[in-house]
Amino acid sequence: MTKNAKTLSLGPNTDQGDMLAAHSFFTVGDTWFQSFHEGYNPEAASIFRECDACCDENGDLDYFTISSHRMLDRLGLLGIDIDATSAAFNHGYAETPEEYRPDEFDFDAWLEDGKKSVRQTGWFDFGTDSDWIDPSVDIRYIIRAVIEMHETDVPVVWNLADVVGRGFVSPDPRLCEIELEKKRRANVATFPVIVLTEGSTDAAFLSGALSLVYPHLVDFLKFMDFGVGAEGGASALARTLKSFAASGVANRVIAIFDNDTAASDVLTAGSTQLPPTFRVLQYPEIDLARNYPTIGPTGREAFDVNGKAGALELYFGEDILKYPTGELTPVQWTGYVKRQGAYQGELLDKSRLQKEFRRKLDDAIARGAIQPGEDWSGIIAILDRIRRAFHDVPA
Repeated sequence: MTKNAKTLSLGPNTDQGDMLAAHSFFTVGDTWFQSFHEGYNPEAASIFRECDACCDENGDLDYFTISSHRMLDRLGLLGIDIDATSAAFNHGYAETPEEYRPDEFDFDAWLEDGKKSVRQTGWFDFGTDSDWIDPSVDIRYIIRAVIEMHETDVPVVWNLADVVGRGFVSPDPRLCEIELEKKRRANVATFPVIVLTEGSTDAAFLSGALSLVYPHLVDFLKFMDFGVGAEGGASALARTLKSFAASGVANRVIAIFDNDTAASDVLTAGSTQLPPTFRVLQYPEIDLARNYPTIGPTGREAFDVNGKAGALELYFGEDILKYPTGELTPVQWTGYVKRQGAYQGELLDKSRLQKEFRRKLDDAIARGAIQPGEDWSGIIAILDRIRRAFHDVPA
C-alpha cells in the first residue's frame, strides 16, 4: 500500500552543477549520501518493498521510506550487522586504488566521528575523504553504518523523485519487486538444481549413482535428503514441493515422483501454480516393466507395471531384481485407487533389494566404473530424465 507524500529535495552536499542533472540518493535522518546520476542503485531493492513506497498525487513513485529500527531488523536478517559492516568497509578501502582513497582508514574511528557529528549538528557530512565509500561499499552496509551513527529512530529514505520525474526510472511503486525478479532470473542459472524425491533412500541412491554415471554434474544437481524419519511418499513430496514454491527459493527445482499409481493419484488430485523454474516429473517407463511378474487375487500373472509399480527399486537393474534362480522379484498388488481405476503395486523384498543395490553402488564407486554385466539402464533412465528437465528453457 503506497502513501502520498511531497517530493523530497536533494541533500546538503549537492552543488549547483548537480542540480542540473537527475539524481537518486539516500538519507538516514538528515544525513545524505550516495547521489546516483540518472538512475538508481539496484542493490537497494533487496531492503525496500512496495509497502515502503510514497507516491505523488498521480500514483507515481517519489521515494521509499522506513524507520531505522525496522531497517535494522531487515538488515539483521541478511546478516548485515555492525561487524559485517566494518569488514565490508575495510574490504572496500583495500580494493580502492590508492589515488582515490585517504592514506589510512579506521572504521571504528570514522564511525565515532559520525556519531559525534550527529550529536552536535544532527547530521554527518561524508566529506572529501569519504568519497571512495560510495563506489566501493555495498549501499546496504553504508545504510547500516549511518544508522549506527544515530541514537534515535530516524527515517531511512531512498529518494527517487528526481530520476522518476525526468523519466530515467519507472514510476511503478513495485520497483523493488521488479528489480529482484530481474536479478532472480539472471542468477537462477548460476545455482545448483535442487532435486526432490519421495524419500531419503531415493535421494541417497540417485545422488550416489550420479557421481558414478555423470560425475561432471555432481555440483550442479543437489538431491535433498531430509534425514532418517522424515515423512516419505508422494503426498509428502507434493507438500514439500508446495513449500519450496511458496518460499521463493532462487534455485531451479525438480520434483520427481515414483512411476506408480499412488504418485499419479497425487499429481491428478490437484494442481499448484508453480514458478517457471520448477519441473514436476515421474520416473520414466522402462522396457523391463512392460511384462513383469505380479502377484494378485487371481494368482501370478505378467503385466505392464509401468505407471503402477514404478518405485525406485524397479530401476535397480535385472542383476539386482533377479533371484539366484533367475526369476524376477515379483510385484505385489495392494490397494485399489478408485480415482485412477488401478491397483498400486509394490515389489516384494524391498529391504533386500535396497541392501544389494547399495553394495552394487558402493562397489562401482570404489572401482570408479561400471562393470560389464551390471544393469544400470533403469537408474540411467531416471538420471537422464532429470538432467534433461530444463532442456526446453534457455539459461
